[in-house]
This record gives sequence, structure tokens and C-alpha cells, in this order.
Amino acid sequence: MVSALDSLGLQAVRRDTPPRAQSLVGVWTPEHKKIASIGMRIRGGVTSHGFALNIAPDLAAFSTFTACGLPEVAMTSLAEMAAALGKAAPELPRVS
Repeated sequence: MVSALDSLGLQAVRRDTPPRAQSLVGVWTPEHKKIASIGMRIRGGVTSHGFALNIAPDLAAFSTFTACGLPEVAMTSLAEMAAALGKAAPELPRVS
């Protein structure tokens, strides 16, 4: 996802987790806003995994719960990142 965002002209990074700290799994902006979540679950011997990339959601919805169990996390989107750079948000077909 970091490479995919780079190809759209948007910088994203991984965040290293200090030992014994809560997980910072996902994709982040250099300003420490979370742009994508990554998850995995094992139930009844079946593994499910996936990711969620925030393209242009209503970010106000994230104020109604604690994203990723991290109260200090601010979520962002491709649309918000592009706007901060004075660019138009990438069209959905280009993202997918």
C-alpha cells in the first residue's frame, strides 16, 4: 500500500512499534495520521485477512469510536491528503 500511495503522489509510511507498546499496524502519513488499517483473524481454523484504505470517507464517523484501540490516532483519507497538497483526490478506478 505504501508503494501504491507513492504511485498516486501521496507519501505514506510504516510506523515502527517500540518494544511492549501497543501495535501500530497499518499505513500512516509522515504526520502520524492513519490512512489504512490491516487486519487478520483466525476463527474455527479459518484465517481471514484484509485491509481498509480510506479513500474519501466521512472522517467525522471516526470520532464515534476509538480507531484501532488507539485513542490518540487521527484518521485521514486519500481525499484529505490530496487536498492538503492542493491536488484533486485520485479517482476510484485509479486507486483500485
